[in-house]
Amino acid sequence: MDERKRNRLGSASLIGAVVGFLALELQPWLPLASIGVVGPLSLKGLLEAFFEASLAGAFADWFAVSALFKDPLGVRLPHTNILAKNKDAIAAAVPRFLTGFVSGEAIAAELGKFDFAAKAAEELSEGGSREDLHDFLGRRVAELLMAYGPGGDEARSAALERFVGRVLDFASERIDAPKELSSLLAWAKREGFDERAIEGAAEYARLEIGRNRSRLVAILTPIVKRNAGWKGLFINSGTIEGFVLGIEDELAELKADKGNDLRRFVLSSLSTYAARLEPRAAEGAVDRDKLVSSFRDALADSDFRAGFSRFARELASRLGEDLSGEAGGFIPTLRRLEDAVARRLREDEELRGRFNAAAASLISGVIERGRIVESVTEYLAGLLRATDERVFVDRIEESVWNDLQYIRLNGAVVGGFVGLVIALGKALL
Repeated sequence: MDERKRNRLGSASLIGAVVGFLALELQPWLPLASIGVVGPLSLKGLLEAFFEASLAGAFADWFAVSALFKDPLGVRLPHTNILAKNKDAIAAAVPRFLTGFVSGEAIAAELGKFDFAAKAAEELSEGGSREDLHDFLGRRVAELLMAYGPGGDEARSAALERFVGRVLDFASERIDAPKELSSLLAWAKREGFDERAIEGAAEYARLEIGRNRSRLVAILTPIVKRNAGWKGLFINSGTIEGFVLGIEDELAELKADKGNDLRRFVLSSLSTYAARLEPRAAEGAVDRDKLVSSFRDALADSDFRAGFSRFARELASRLGEDLSGEAGGFIPTLRRLEDAVARRLREDEELRGRFNAAAASLISGVIERGRIVESVTEYLAGLLRATDERVFVDRIEESVWNDLQYIRLNGAVVGGFVGLVIALGKALL
């Protein structure tokens, strides 16, 4: 603390008590002893009682306060310089003290008061931190990802292959494929993504069929004629083209009509399959076993692993090129996604509640499982133990100096009034 900011009320109260006592005892010009107050108690006796008690209180509180930080007047007594003598004990008590207040429940309760959704929406909107993120992606991340392309760093590619292998091993050992797929399908249905996925797939298939109609007709016509037997005599390319056009119309209807029979059949089949995959569904045991076996066999297959590694390298390289190019599509798509998420976080109260609850649970869980509070308090305790005694005491004294001066002032004032009360009481009795 800056010396200029320290108040001197404690010292002033002690000096005031000493000056008042001496002035009262040594002054010859005022006949205070002849002025009666109550019974045999004179005005001088009343003032003497006040200043004597005030002096005793001021000295006592000066000694008590000084004994916390040093040996008063340099005299070493058993219970003085308390903070320095107990520095290690205080440091050891810090973890117990703080962890007693900062429990997992307390952290979760405090985090529950914070609006994480509003903060996330703010950061995802224009003027937030997203431009910094986009710049980082377009520079640093793009440069890193492009190293996996043709002529890239072979050592880095080999490291990626090893990483992919470890990820696949972990997935094979730890992921419960039926349970996770069931949860994913249920979540997609709850959020309406299954409807949008069917619409998107139908539209994509319709567009691709339309672009490649002639080629499809040329491929399908001989196949159908060959497998239709004698009926193939009545089939020509016009028949197949009409069939393909009919498929395009059906796909357009599948996208537009929520009551379409094929659409309802697909959605119902997905819901039924998701229910059969749940652990408690006894009739789905065979489906679950098949899915687990297929999942693990696929992840263990060497060709799949090699192909997945190549796919990861190519994906990383292409993504790096997209991020680094002026006409790349990833950043604009990301910007649209950020706008949509920010808008939903601002407008959807239910989503805001779920987001805040999930964020609070995640953070409090990380803090509790990682023993972060304990680690921080242990670090603080070690820091205190390593701090020089004099520095330790001076820091505390600087922090509480002004409040302690009010204690000393109160000691002088309260002591003086107690002296008055005792003197008046004795006179009355």
